[in-house]
Amino acid sequence: MTAGVGTSTIGLRPPHEVLTPADFGGARSTRHSFARALVRRAAAEGWNVSLGRTDLDEDGRGVVVFDVLAGEHRWSFVAFSQTIDDSAREDRVVAASWDVTAALVEGEVDDAYVASLRPQVTRQEEGRADERTLIWTRANRSGRFFDYVVDRLADGRQPEPNAFGLSPYLLRSTAFYSNGKFGIADFERFEEGHPFAVPYRAHMLAAWLLRELGYVLAESCAAARSRKAVLLDGDWRRYLGLGNATGLGMVPYVVNHPEVLDAWVRLRELPLAAVTARVVDPSDPDVARLRELLRRAVRFLGEQGDTEPTPYASGAQLAARLLPLTGLLDEFAERGTMGGAPEPQPWRHLHDRAAASGSEVRGLVASVLTELTDDLDDVVEAGLPCHEERVVRPRMSSGHLRQVIDTTYDWLAGFDFADPGQTERFWYSSANNEEPRRAVAGVDPGETVQHAVDVARAVHSLRADLERVDAETSVGEFLLGHPRHRAAVARVQSIDGLDYAELHMNLLAGDFLPLHVQRFQLAVYGMDNFNPQSTDWLRVTLFSGAPRIADLDHGTADNDWCFVPRPAAVDERTHA
Repeated sequence: MTAGVGTSTIGLRPPHEVLTPADFGGARSTRHSFARALVRRAAAEGWNVSLGRTDLDEDGRGVVVFDVLAGEHRWSFVAFSQTIDDSAREDRVVAASWDVTAALVEGEVDDAYVASLRPQVTRQEEGRADERTLIWTRANRSGRFFDYVVDRLADGRQPEPNAFGLSPYLLRSTAFYSNGKFGIADFERFEEGHPFAVPYRAHMLAAWLLRELGYVLAESCAAARSRKAVLLDGDWRRYLGLGNATGLGMVPYVVNHPEVLDAWVRLRELPLAAVTARVVDPSDPDVARLRELLRRAVRFLGEQGDTEPTPYASGAQLAARLLPLTGLLDEFAERGTMGGAPEPQPWRHLHDRAAASGSEVRGLVASVLTELTDDLDDVVEAGLPCHEERVVRPRMSSGHLRQVIDTTYDWLAGFDFADPGQTERFWYSSANNEEPRRAVAGVDPGETVQHAVDVARAVHSLRADLERVDAETSVGEFLLGHPRHRAAVARVQSIDGLDYAELHMNLLAGDFLPLHVQRFQLAVYGMDNFNPQSTDWLRVTLFSGAPRIADLDHGTADNDWCFVPRPAAVDERTHA
């Protein structure tokens, strides 16, 4: 499979390698992930992001407003902060209160407008937005880290480096609402060229400012407690991220939006294919850059220690698996060889060796290699918007439809739907908790309202019935006798020609592990520090190591934002 990049044609990894649980389970964020792309765009275009209003009491309760100016566009991020009991802090949709609720709105805001937002934004699902509102979000203070950081700063000290786990953050976001929900503005209003015409750009801006808000709240609370309080200093200024925890709801989304899945996979695969196809000389500056990044990755992973985030490997294990690859790269830098033989395409060789060490090592090396593809930033971004529709083409012949299935869905041969284990589960939304759930078929209630995530089984059944009709029979005539296949036919026809539109997985299988799909999606957003809490959800951080808003004034270097090491212990006390 090939794809054009500029005037060159490159080979992309085939779908049977990419769309598997193992490969998804090794996904890491890259320079083309949504979070990285936002900050890079803001820096390149000279966005001005500033703290416009801070009205907080000694416990961090009150209002904070951030002002954003991007060329002719102006937005305000209005956050309402309170304190709630630890028992009330939860990630689930049914939560009734949060430490922080916020809205990203168009234009400047005055006191009257902020006052009008408060009763709506703070109620979230029960509130209603106006036409200026682009994003609603909410977050909770970290029960483990927020007060600890405040206490350290109030005492004039920086945090202890070993105090944080795999996912270091001050605030943990629990939802981002947009695109018409609760009356929020429809994103179709953004024409091509608008900063928010790029998918998830507005969400990432809100998330970045939510992370910045965590710093503001902690430093403000510390200053209110003690006259010797200090600000987060040095590497701590950028180390902490925005916490997030994801559940099963993300998996049906990617199943229901195959065109989006194809675009997201290409966001990762196209730059990887481009960089591995390069012919590289040992004197190329990219060689030194890659050696630095690999060493940084080894240190970053080693600092995570032996804690195993099951089913994934520990940081220490991954660091040990990366070490031989750093030696291979050192050999190329010194002698132009890899494994003792001349190697004109060292990045391909490095990636192949990483893949042989497992999907997580491959994902790490792919992430590092993709750092060298800054020339593809605009190309990748242009491929994100997609057109989605499900329309049956009735004139297509049944024979042609069979050929499409045999080509695009050849992976179905790996599933035996006569095996009860392949139809052991079903998915539904809980009436009480308003969240997707998995249940046991034939045992648990809810099958009559289950989600249509059974793509593998549906297309398999469609293919079996197509085998029984003449190849010249039109699809329209076929559906007259088999109306239950209408949705499957529309899906197969609509994604014909898209290589990465279907997960090569059966979501009904008893051994299906949602974590791998969730990890892939979160990596596309830009999240990292994956810390599974069960088979169905995991904790992560977003923007860990990212620039602060003040860094934009200095033309922040995007290259410094990956595998950021844990800050070292310091004794300096810079007073606020």
